[in-house]
Amino acid sequence: MKQRITSLQAIVIVVISIVPSSLFYIPSVVIQIAKQDGWISVLLSLIVTLLLAIVIGHVCREANRHSLLAWLRSRLGKIIATAVGLILCMYYFIASVIIVRQFADFMSTETLMATPLVMLAGIIVLVSVYIASQGIESLARVIFVVFLFFMFFVCLNTALIWGQSDFKQFLPLLESLPADHMKAMLMPLGCLSEIAVLLLLAPFLETPASGIKIALWSTLISGLICVVVTGVTITVFGTKIISAISYPAFAAIGTVEISQFIERVDVLLVSAWTASMFAQVSIYTFGFFQMVTQTFKLTSHFSQYAAGGLLILATALYAWPSNVVVAEFSYTTLTIYFLLNNYGVCIMIWFGLRLTQYKAKIATESL
Repeated sequence: MKQRITSLQAIVIVVISIVPSSLFYIPSVVIQIAKQDGWISVLLSLIVTLLLAIVIGHVCREANRHSLLAWLRSRLGKIIATAVGLILCMYYFIASVIIVRQFADFMSTETLMATPLVMLAGIIVLVSVYIASQGIESLARVIFVVFLFFMFFVCLNTALIWGQSDFKQFLPLLESLPADHMKAMLMPLGCLSEIAVLLLLAPFLETPASGIKIALWSTLISGLICVVVTGVTITVFGTKIISAISYPAFAAIGTVEISQFIERVDVLLVSAWTASMFAQVSIYTFGFFQMVTQTFKLTSHFSQYAAGGLLILATALYAWPSNVVVAEFSYTTLTIYFLLNNYGVCIMIWFGLRLTQYKAKIATESL
């Protein structure tokens, strides 16, 4: 019996595939560029991404529980399907690698300073590969629990930080130029474009007809979380010292104190966020193994998971010499790659399907 997930589980998986790693850089980047209007740049990115969500939702609905590559082979041919498979293999591999490295760097610099980076990255990969190997149903159940845990502490910390907020930091409103907003929108657009992971979930959906609804809700929830976190960061720190803070979203929560005896409430959020990062790496690791299996028509085996996990670990450790280079890569190359891959591949698939649907209709009418 093929494994299935509900629409709610699919929404949660897509949200977790976007939000945790987005908290690393989105607030810092957009605030440095668009200043106090940074939250508006993220909101505009959300509106644009809703268009991509509609396209992805249409594709998932038409796939009707068929795996993406099998369906593309029947509609667009073997060569195009194989090319798309190779592109997606590389995409999920790169996404897994960069998230592992970002996660390990954060833990190494902020919480576990004395622990070697190789140990942190090794544990992250080991746990993620194990979760991914258990199948989509187990993955969905774990991620749903993690999501509830994560959202509870996000809401709690946001409420606690209310007293630290200075809403005058939003003024003057709408001061940033359109060119600044366009530049600031690039990273949020790249991160939110990761809703393309829904294409991976298409064959497992209980109700394929709900593809558009899943895509829209996933985008709205992910985008609004990023808008709120960016807004909170502005109200706490303003716009002048953001460039001097490595992880401003987490530093903002660290300013919370309850009365005179409770400090470092950010530990609660970091613990929930850590669980969500493990879940996020598991999603992309699962995607990588799925694409390799579908593209090369392999059978899942322990050796595949072992080899894939070692490859992800080695690349994460040795592809970048320092966390500064990782941050620079995330700001520039990775953002452009996500934009080209997610928007480009999804739109090309959609146009290809529209073209073949039109040709099939013409052929039927000519008989």
